[in-house]
Amino acid sequence: KKISVNLVDDHQIVTDGLVLIFSSDESIEIMDVAQSGTMALAQLAKRTPDVVLLDYSLGKGANGEDSNGLEVAEVILTKHPKVKIMMLTMHDTSEVIVPCIAAGVHGYMLKSEKNADFGAAIRHLYEFGHYFSPEVAKDLALNISKHSKGSIALSHREQEVLDALYKGASTKEIGDGLYISHHTVESHRKNLIHKFEAKNSVHLIYLALQKGYLSV
Repeated sequence: KKISVNLVDDHQIVTDGLVLIFSSDESIEIMDVAQSGTMALAQLAKRTPDVVLLDYSLGKGANGEDSNGLEVAEVILTKHPKVKIMMLTMHDTSEVIVPCIAAGVHGYMLKSEKNADFGAAIRHLYEFGHYFSPEVAKDLALNISKHSKGSIALSHREQEVLDALYKGASTKEIGDGLYISHHTVESHRKNLIHKFEAKNSVHLIYLALQKGYLSV
């Protein structure tokens, strides 16, 4: 039996590319292709595949409706619990990954992944019930203990800025060291203060040490 797959992405160049990739895979068949969440759900109401390969960042559909990959996934999980969902996205931060996992998606794959074997990923998902690309698994491993401790999700870049602030680096030094502008550094610092509900940078460092986000 071939694994039936639905593709959901608002960029036709992406779906056309995936159709071409899977056309040479004898273990997988494309059942339907959709360019919006609304279209995808309408297709699922008629017939359900084994796996839905779903873009996280869906744009406006043909009728101008807003679509959100995670919201679509939640509907699929509720109405079609036997269907496995693989999120396909450019987002590699825990702020995006963790909510998807919490919602119940079965897999998470990055569009930017070099030498990605989509066929192998789909087969693994279908056989074992889950699949996470190596980059995603690494990010989850780095963040899982922090989520359990303080429930504050930090991107890799935010952690780098936090570490640099702890070492006493100035905004310019952090920017030069990470090859980002001082405006970007300030944006990350403000985001960190907001996430930790800190009063200022000093209070931020104190809370980050207390919650285990920094090592003495």
